[in-house]
Amino acid sequence: MEFVTQAFMEAMRAPERQVKARVAIDYTDHTMDQSLSVAASEQGNLAFPRQTADAVDAVLYRWASLDGSWALDGSHHLAPDTPADADRYQMGWWGATPAGVGGLFSIPYPALTVTFLPRPIHSLRVVGDSARGEYPVDFTIQLYGDGDLLLHEEAVTGNAAVAWSKPLGLSVNSVIRMVLQIRRWSHPGRQVKITEFFTAVQQTYEAGDLLEISLLEEREVSQGSLPVGTISANEIAIKLSNSDRRFDADNEQSPLYQLLKPNRRIRAWLAAALPDGSEEFVQLGTFWSTEWQASDENMEASVQARDRLELLRKSTYQSSQVVVNATLHSLAVSVLADAGLTASEYYVDPSLSAFVVPYAWFEPVSHREALRIIAEAAIAQVYCDRDGVLRVEGPGGGFGSSVALEITADDYVKLSNPMRPGQVANEIIVDTQPLRPASVPEEVYRSNEPIALAAGQTTTVTVRYSKTPVMEAEVSLEGAGASITGAAYYGWGAEVTLTNPGGSAATVTMVVTGRPLSVESKERATARDEVSIVENGVLRFKFPDNPLVQTLSAAQQIAGTVLASAKDPRRDLDVDWRGNPALELGDRVRVKGREYHVIRQQIDWAGALSAMTTARRAT
Repeated sequence: MEFVTQAFMEAMRAPERQVKARVAIDYTDHTMDQSLSVAASEQGNLAFPRQTADAVDAVLYRWASLDGSWALDGSHHLAPDTPADADRYQMGWWGATPAGVGGLFSIPYPALTVTFLPRPIHSLRVVGDSARGEYPVDFTIQLYGDGDLLLHEEAVTGNAAVAWSKPLGLSVNSVIRMVLQIRRWSHPGRQVKITEFFTAVQQTYEAGDLLEISLLEEREVSQGSLPVGTISANEIAIKLSNSDRRFDADNEQSPLYQLLKPNRRIRAWLAAALPDGSEEFVQLGTFWSTEWQASDENMEASVQARDRLELLRKSTYQSSQVVVNATLHSLAVSVLADAGLTASEYYVDPSLSAFVVPYAWFEPVSHREALRIIAEAAIAQVYCDRDGVLRVEGPGGGFGSSVALEITADDYVKLSNPMRPGQVANEIIVDTQPLRPASVPEEVYRSNEPIALAAGQTTTVTVRYSKTPVMEAEVSLEGAGASITGAAYYGWGAEVTLTNPGGSAATVTMVVTGRPLSVESKERATARDEVSIVENGVLRFKFPDNPLVQTLSAAQQIAGTVLASAKDPRRDLDVDWRGNPALELGDRVRVKGREYHVIRQQIDWAGALSAMTTARRAT
């Protein structure tokens, strides 16, 4: 259950209630816009130019500098010097050249360039260092289009503000590059310190502009069979007013022109209007846009979006090596880290550490598919919570132990307890996929044709082994004149860097040897419930072949776990009711004296709130 006040709960239970909504869309999301790059003409030992395009303009501390301003009185902090610290603390771009007399710089002036795909620019903004109170005094901003065409130039002199901004009368369209050139600084003897330059576009929509929200969140998907190792991306559909035609793709004067793209971050909230006139909001999640639509036939626009798991479906996990005696917990963490998630952006159930895989590896697959394979082997579930945290929950994990909410007859319109025969099984079969490495190394790759390198040339060759997976791989060259200057080995292949340091051409043949692994001596684990078989007949479920299920003990554990949850027909719950946005996946609810765990919710808001909740009977 989301943490809310008692006043919120009472407002949700009131016979007459007012539920409000809010949506925030980041149209220029620096974390997703792969076209956006930032380059500085100079920078100090510690500087983070890309932070000038992250929509964060506040510096928390006065970072220490060897420019004579550092006072040993506790007022300064050492600057962030690791990627992790840089993600937490804003520093921005620090130059290397100190300003001269009067704060003037000499040619070449310190400059910052931001490059991106064509987009409109509606305003200009430059922010100095708020903690130090330093800022540019004289500077120019140039906007360029395709073909190095100068579209706009803004010359500023005598600025006296840390945060300078100016709206443009008419938007400058099809800009692909912005250049900031600083000629004079506020403090002589100090280098430039720019916290923000690129103008991020974020808009918030509420009553009037926001018409509808429809959220689907679920932590398992049965697809007509047992929900074993399920993974699901939550979805949200939003309708917005388009009375000013700002969502029309061909409206060049729209502030959103050229910005209605996939992977724009979207956050949504629902709120209860409290008796004292205040509002208490509950976040519905963080999503990324997939599709935008606007029709000439009406005054509405819509956007579809999904949570982080959709992003992981589009990225590839290809750095997998053969790992000996890995736990499913460590494998999940490796996949998530490879996908670029920080430790605060995911949760992996510690119970997955009990599952040990003798020889673990993955073919090049999406990060989402790798997580699905892990979840299946652990009988786990993968989903994103309301805070945007990707959660890998083990069997029975993530479910509330106490009742979070009671849904009464006054709350629901329709209630049913459907039987789902496709989710009943009393005989479970699980086959192992044991991997055995070859006893001695053998050749697993040889160049189909000789590799030619010109004098001084360096090239990287990606190879795929004839047998997979392979461990203890080693590359060698047949022929003279070239050397191996780098090699990264994976279970499926290798990336090898070759260099010809000589003054004449060289031709070599690349050979990779290693110990391939193969599936040998499969075994079968079976679990049966004779009482259920007598009552229902044999309902057999064959567990999918999973490359991470390699031992008979693991297979038997899976069979027993699946049988315990599937042997008896259950009366789950489908309830069409008023809804409460504080209710989350996994929460325990009580309906007509029985308790259930929420596994799916369809939440709809269009001025008023309603919900369709699916819950599983608590044991």
